[in-house]
Amino acid sequence: MSPRTSASKGRTRSRTAGRGAAGTDRGASGGLSHAQQHRAWLCLVDTEGPFLSVPVLSGLYPQGIPGMSRERREVLRAAKPALDRAWDAWDADRESETALASYRRARDAWVDTVLTEVVGWGGLWTTAQDRPALAETYRAASDGIQAVTVTPTGALLRGEEVGALVLVTDPADSLREVGQDGWATSPIDRMAAMLRAPGSTCSIGVVTDGRWWAMVSAPREGSAASGVVDCQTWVEEPATRDAFCELLSVRRLVGGTAAQRLPRLFEDSVLAAEEVTEALGTQVRSAVELIVSALSDALLDAAEREAPVSLESTESTVPGNDMGGETGGVPPGAEPREVYEAVVTVMMRCVFLLFAEERGLLPTETLYTGGYGLATVLDALEARARDEGEESMDGTSLTWHRLLATSRALHGGVNAEDMRIPAYGGSLFDPERFPFLTATDASGSLLLTVSDRVMLHVLRSLQTARLKGQEARRLSFRDIDVEQIGYIYEGLLGYTCTRAEETTLGLLGKDGEEPEVPLSVLNELAERYAEDADLAGAIIAWLKEHQPGAKPPRLDTLTKALAAGDTLPDADRAMLSVTRDEALRADLRPWIGVIRRDLRGRPVVIQQGGLVVTETPSRRNAGAHYTPRSLAEEVVRYALEPLVYSPGPHETDDRSQWQPVSSDRILDLHVADIACGSGAFLVAAARFLARELVEAWTREGALQQGTRPADLERQALRQVVARCLYGVDINEMAVEMCKLSLWLVSLDEDKPFSFVDDKVFVGNSLLGLTDLRQLKAQHIDPAAATAQRLFELDRTGAYAGALDVDAVVKRVTDRRQDLASEVSSTDPARSTTTKQRLQHENEEDLKLLTRVADAIVAVGLNPKTEAKSGQTINEAYSDLAVALGRAFPTEGAGDDSMLEALLERGLTPAVPTDYERWHCLHWPLAMPEVMERRGFDAVIGNPPFLGGMKISSTMGQNLREWFVSVLAGNESGNADLVAYFFLRAFSLLNEYGTLGLIATNTIAQGNTRKVGLDQMVDFGFTITRAIRSRSWPSQGANLEFAAVWGTRHVVSPQVTMVCDDESVPRISTLLEPAGRVGGKPERLVENVGIAFQGCIVLGKGFILEPEEAGEWIAEDPRNAEVIFPYLNGEDLNSRSDCSASRWVVDFNDRGQDEARRYEIPWQHVLNEVRSERISKISLSKSNHTNGWWKFHRNRPAMRKAIAGLGEVMVVARVSKTLMPVRVSKNCVFDDKLVVFATDSPASQGVLSSFFHQAWALRYGTTMRSDATYTPKAVFETFPRPEPTPELESIGRTLDTERREIMLRRELGLTKLYNLVNDPGLEDGTDPDVDRMRAIHVELDAAVAAAYSWDDLDLTHGFHTYRKMTRWTVPPATRVEILDRLLEENHRRAAAEVSAAAASCQSTGGSRSRRGRKPASSAQTQEATLDI
Repeated sequence: MSPRTSASKGRTRSRTAGRGAAGTDRGASGGLSHAQQHRAWLCLVDTEGPFLSVPVLSGLYPQGIPGMSRERREVLRAAKPALDRAWDAWDADRESETALASYRRARDAWVDTVLTEVVGWGGLWTTAQDRPALAETYRAASDGIQAVTVTPTGALLRGEEVGALVLVTDPADSLREVGQDGWATSPIDRMAAMLRAPGSTCSIGVVTDGRWWAMVSAPREGSAASGVVDCQTWVEEPATRDAFCELLSVRRLVGGTAAQRLPRLFEDSVLAAEEVTEALGTQVRSAVELIVSALSDALLDAAEREAPVSLESTESTVPGNDMGGETGGVPPGAEPREVYEAVVTVMMRCVFLLFAEERGLLPTETLYTGGYGLATVLDALEARARDEGEESMDGTSLTWHRLLATSRALHGGVNAEDMRIPAYGGSLFDPERFPFLTATDASGSLLLTVSDRVMLHVLRSLQTARLKGQEARRLSFRDIDVEQIGYIYEGLLGYTCTRAEETTLGLLGKDGEEPEVPLSVLNELAERYAEDADLAGAIIAWLKEHQPGAKPPRLDTLTKALAAGDTLPDADRAMLSVTRDEALRADLRPWIGVIRRDLRGRPVVIQQGGLVVTETPSRRNAGAHYTPRSLAEEVVRYALEPLVYSPGPHETDDRSQWQPVSSDRILDLHVADIACGSGAFLVAAARFLARELVEAWTREGALQQGTRPADLERQALRQVVARCLYGVDINEMAVEMCKLSLWLVSLDEDKPFSFVDDKVFVGNSLLGLTDLRQLKAQHIDPAAATAQRLFELDRTGAYAGALDVDAVVKRVTDRRQDLASEVSSTDPARSTTTKQRLQHENEEDLKLLTRVADAIVAVGLNPKTEAKSGQTINEAYSDLAVALGRAFPTEGAGDDSMLEALLERGLTPAVPTDYERWHCLHWPLAMPEVMERRGFDAVIGNPPFLGGMKISSTMGQNLREWFVSVLAGNESGNADLVAYFFLRAFSLLNEYGTLGLIATNTIAQGNTRKVGLDQMVDFGFTITRAIRSRSWPSQGANLEFAAVWGTRHVVSPQVTMVCDDESVPRISTLLEPAGRVGGKPERLVENVGIAFQGCIVLGKGFILEPEEAGEWIAEDPRNAEVIFPYLNGEDLNSRSDCSASRWVVDFNDRGQDEARRYEIPWQHVLNEVRSERISKISLSKSNHTNGWWKFHRNRPAMRKAIAGLGEVMVVARVSKTLMPVRVSKNCVFDDKLVVFATDSPASQGVLSSFFHQAWALRYGTTMRSDATYTPKAVFETFPRPEPTPELESIGRTLDTERREIMLRRELGLTKLYNLVNDPGLEDGTDPDVDRMRAIHVELDAAVAAAYSWDDLDLTHGFHTYRKMTRWTVPPATRVEILDRLLEENHRRAAAEVSAAAASCQSTGGSRSRRGRKPASSAQTQEATLDI
């Protein structure tokens, strides 16, 4: 018996790869650990997605999977022959209806036997015929009018609980084979769709055609996973059979605890995979450091030898196995940055080889595996290490030679009698990219080599996972997604190499984030601090200041390490492995305990002139988090669905009316990620569009008979990658990683890499021209350009052809059309070589125009102009015209010195960055075929995050000015960087374009919302779907994210939007359901000068403990004039009396001479504050401090406003309660508080009401899930009601009774309101809680009456909003209240404008913006948050 060749080959290849991956783990179970046994049977399963992991299985089955009972084996043995005979009969005549009918009868009997008797479901197995509700609940259908519908065959049912669905299908070569019935999905895909049906409560499915059996997991949130086994191998592979049947047993589906059921096992396996990904990221960084160290030593040795380089390349008897040596005189002077990029590229080559070999996508002939392959090398190196010892491997570099030879073979191809490798091409394996790696001396030997010992540890880092608390385990790259590989390498982007100016030591620290410190610094600190503890503290302090991104050990750990250095038994031997210099060894000896060891066990010591891996300037502000495949797929799905259906989701909610577009329409789409990183979102887009393309081909009858599903999918992927996808990233290595991801996802064993050099670009997406008119006008704003210029691009002369914009762009576009096709090794017109030639011609053709375009940007970035509009900028562009005229004259030689000076001034970063010059991306030159269609059809991705206050210090003030002027249309405000990415993405969309972007949740808050989403909506963007705030779906990340989907195109008014998974009529820029009232709130003059942020102290030395303050006052009572309780947000919310736990020295506005009169406080501040304050003030470049002894922000306007009051109201700026409290004004209020200059009980009632709380939640910001109260955005826009006697009374009651409860029960404000908002505390459980709830009901009624809104439904209950459950009014009432408050805000703002206008007319004075009187500068400044 055997299946057809197509299926047989596919399965055999998968199993062969699996056994290879298992390595020495294969064999009799008696010789394997239980973890190895789990790994062995998993390697025999054809898996896709995050399938079950070894750690999870080992935790549940520490003794291994239990064997099947003898009785069940006998049942299996008796039933199986009938199926085998029916399969053979069908396989022999697949067109016979009789054979098919006969097979179906045998299959059904076999499936029933397996499920009921072998797996053990018994009477719990229920068919859909017996339970029709199964078909209704779990129905799945294709989109479109002629929908294909699928329902489950049956299910495991215990009562009403569905443990697993079952789908029985007709015989097939593979359960992953795409159907031919008009719905181009596999049976496994269809099961996933049923499991995700709207009413589904089940996430596990079983799919079988009798022979093939698939276990499917498809949770509603998360990626689908599946594993397929072949029942014809259940005799020779009993471990797989036993595991499959055990995992589908009743106890794993509906029995036992939830933690031991199959859905949880899949969920835990996803988390385990994330742990592996994080661990690999750390291990790879260590491996990169090790190779850098090896190459550094080799470079230093080569420089000392000054050996001549051979003019000949080394030859080899193995086809293609040569190093391709470079010619020259002495070892090439590789720049440190290039060495780092080369090492990262080497690691990427290793990953590609392991990924491709374990999937059977590279040759399996002995010639390849023996001379080129990498999958078996680790086992060979491990054997050498065991037999010969690791140190003996320092003298050989066979693995390094093999890796270079394999790279050359894959790049150029091999066409030998015994082996054929297509020329994959691509920059990844290009031997010319880093010529110093292949340079040879006169004898033909490589100048730079890496020992087999180093490569042993490098391959260990790639092929084993070392998790904390677990034994190291071997990995298979069959189980690692492309997205995981991308994330592993994204962690390398924040580093580079520099040349050590002096001996530098690598110290202990968190894995992957360890510090490096010059030896001279350590010696200097050691002279100042004799005790180990003091020295450890000084080292940590130095690192905090000079290497803030490094993670040193804790103080006690570092202290112990310093002390332990004297007792290390291998210290002398370790020092000898570093250097033979006796003096240097003596200098290093005191530090041996804190020097970390590399993967070989050697101390990490970089000698002068050696290479050290260091952070780039951008890393301290960057955060890389693993983007799970499920999140990228979610973003892509909702962004691209509207493009592949017409009508589709933007025209109707009825999916049965959606019509899929043609294959030509799909391949005509242009989709971009403008900050692509390693390409996770582009990979997701490739998969999505490829699936839709296969469906379109199926509908159109374009498929060739007998095409294998895997081949069809790869063909679709290669066409999508070639034609549809575009990526841009500022980091050159990120671009290479993105290319690798696209190569891996579209890899075909018989074809070259997809050509993506014309699709993935290096450049800053935010810097560059977006319209050819800018280039023709030689001005960033063509409308502002002067009519006549000194330099015309179309003038005749030597450079006319190269500077004729339209002609050049036309030539480039024509070539790019030829490039946008699937690369082929059999068609010369589509070969990699031809495409490289066309790409090179385009680059040459665009050189001059790109330089002119760079100059246009450079003028805008010149710090003297900073993209401002008006006369200054126009004069600067006039200078550019002069420079261009000189550089490209009509006659004679040009002088480009003025032009180069303009480029130098504008494109050189004004602050330290990762780049010597900004690399602009000019969209109409880089991708003219997109821009001539007015932009992309979709922009997707996850733009980088950088807080608005950090843009200037990280990127330069001139770039911030550019963002504000060019991208934001002069809409100012401290917007986060993500707002400008949103604006750029929006500007790049065509009129039908869609957008799907991940962002931090600040995108819907404050200035970031005002600059970004508000402007986008004003210009016609419709938000169709949104996530306002959700925890990042990855175990290792503690952050909240938002997601926005939308379109430029008109959305039908009948279509409902989706906000946080709820259907809503419209979505506002707050990423919440929009009310009936549009617009944004205005600041009201009536509210100015009441709410203030507290003082910013800036200096811990100002702060005192109460005992110390008491002693000072006792010694000199006058000190009470400058020492006060210091109230902060934590004290306010946590202490039962809301009092300050500490005191503070406050000289207020006293001058230095007056402050000196308070001798003890002055001396304390002089000793504890002065040096810290001066450095911090210098770093902040603050103009708000007149002396180091004063607070950074003293808040004089606030002090004046509260001077006549005995008490004030305060609220914590960041709080879950948002509840103001009455306190004494005789405090210094911390900047984490907002102070209200009022003691009115009515005001306290209003500010404590739901009305004010809802307004604060809507228009404030958030820190994670807590609300952040911002005086300007919240209080100054809030339309307060007039005071009433009822408000006075209830405000007083709230204050008095709440204070009594808190003091009596010793509850802080947060704990009290946690009880009030606890749904578990029912009425009558806690009288104090009942009373507080009743007060708030009465309070809200009094506020509603003050507004004359007596018709509101104020029935209180427990409702969840923004992840917080509160005792509050119904959601519909909340929306109505916010609408009415916004209406009232608009009414009052209009009245103020009218009143101001009337006042100006009567007095003849001038009006401010909007005709209203501006608030005083001091008050406005103090009300604005200093974040």
